[in-house]
Amino acid sequence: MAEYETTWKRNRPRKPLELSTLKLRLTAAIGEMERIIMTDEPDQKKIQAANTMAGLINRYSKLLEVADLEERITALEENQNNNMRRVS
Repeated sequence: MAEYETTWKRNRPRKPLELSTLKLRLTAAIGEMERIIMTDEPDQKKIQAANTMAGLINRYSKLLEVADLEERITALEENQNNNMRRVS
C-alpha cells in the first residue's frame, strides 16, 4: 500500500508555479548548493553539489530569458491594444 501512496503523490497534478516563485526556489537551491560546497562535506558530495549547481544556474538563466520575453510580449500586447482603441 505504501508503494501506491508514493506513486499517487508523485503522479498527482500540481499547480504550475509562477515565474517569481520559481525564481525564488531556484535561488534558494543555488544557495544551498553553495553552502554544501563551502563546508567540510566529503569531496564526493561537494562534486555532486557543484554539478547540481551548474545545472540550476543553467536553468535559472533560461528562466530569466523566459521572464524577460514574457514582459516584452505583455508590453507589446498592451501597446497593440492601445493602438487599436485609438483607431476605433
